[in-house]
Amino acid sequence: MRETIVFFRDDDVGELTDAMRFHFDVLLKHEIPCAYQVVPNYLDHECAGEIRRLFDLHPGLVHFNQHGLYHEQELAGARVHSEFAGGRSYADQLRDIKTGRDLLADRLGSAFEADVFTPPCHKYDRETLRALGTLGFKTLSAGIRIDRASRLFYDVGRLFGRVELYGRRVSYHQRFTPERRVAEVSVVIDVHQQRDASNKRVDKSADHLWQEFSAAREVLPAVGVMTHHNRIDSAEHREAFSVFTERLAKDPGVRFASLRDLAPTVIKI
Repeated sequence: MRETIVFFRDDDVGELTDAMRFHFDVLLKHEIPCAYQVVPNYLDHECAGEIRRLFDLHPGLVHFNQHGLYHEQELAGARVHSEFAGGRSYADQLRDIKTGRDLLADRLGSAFEADVFTPPCHKYDRETLRALGTLGFKTLSAGIRIDRASRLFYDVGRLFGRVELYGRRVSYHQRFTPERRVAEVSVVIDVHQQRDASNKRVDKSADHLWQEFSAAREVLPAVGVMTHHNRIDSAEHREAFSVFTERLAKDPGVRFASLRDLAPTVIKI
């Protein structure tokens, strides 16, 4: 079996909770790097201090990047968790992304890696990419699907240089996005929940997660695992996360990497 690169990304960092401490401990135990995506508007003083402390102790294993500014916006009169889709202007997005970046640079200092951006809910548009390029971001992280229909859809969208097609986002995982200013490195496995046949959310077991990983490694050279640490809030959730992570760590065919290391560095026409 060929080597599979695995990277972790944890979203919605802001408050220092027991679940977040547990997440840190599990990955550090196995020396697994993780890109923690910090929401500037969520970040409190205690969490900022812990981030700086952990970065000083484990600079190669903990990476802290930007996850929007507010993690919400108003669309059609309703508050939604996305932030950079829905027709917002380039100037509007540029202002908010820059504001968030400046806040994190001030609060986190050298622990903040200001070249990776994760848009809330994986939603963005061409103006988002333009703003990120202007501000000097190198990598955008979102989500990718690996079923045959989605892969064909992405191929068609890339052929025409589209960011969206028929209302769906086109993934450029480990490629440069249109205009070639920002590269995409996206996750494929959501550790926490899935929807069953009746559209009800159900938790994933460690065995289920391993099945997802086994399928993903067949089609992707780099498999991204997404977590939301505050959902690891029960004994069952902690057990599933711990067992799955340990199994990855013991697999001789797995090599761990940080998200930012997987972005292409040479533009290919």
